[in-house]
Amino acid sequence: MIDLVQPSHVFLDCAAKDVNEALHFISRKAVELGAGADEETIFKAFRAREDMGSTAMTDGFAIPHAQIPELNEAMVIIVKFSSSPGWKSMDAKPITYAIALLTPGENEASAHLEMLAKIARVLTHVNFRSEMASANSAEQIADAVNKRLHN
Repeated sequence: MIDLVQPSHVFLDCAAKDVNEALHFISRKAVELGAGADEETIFKAFRAREDMGSTAMTDGFAIPHAQIPELNEAMVIIVKFSSSPGWKSMDAKPITYAIALLTPGENEASAHLEMLAKIARVLTHVNFRSEMASANSAEQIADAVNKRLHN
């Protein structure tokens, strides 16, 4: 099975001061990774979803997600923040990680929802949060997520 999260898609110590900075950072990295859409288009898609309700979950994780017609292929980007960007989470705990999902096309809603559900299930695995907290490299973070995605 192919790993969904590549170490090259994991970014450590992001210093975003707020949600918009975090979403711009993720959007910029998506472009650098060859998303096929421009940064502003990606940011606006993330922002539109965020405006419907916060994508910050619980226990320090946010799952920003967007469907972008111009996207070349589905992409997962993980960001570890150096300090919380002030995302309003369900449990009022500071956000430490964003696991961002970008999927192509508006006609791919079922694939988008399936991938989003898989990522959300990753957060429920026993020991996942402690593994992420102790991970200090992009490889360790990608491995922790991929291991759960394959189960």
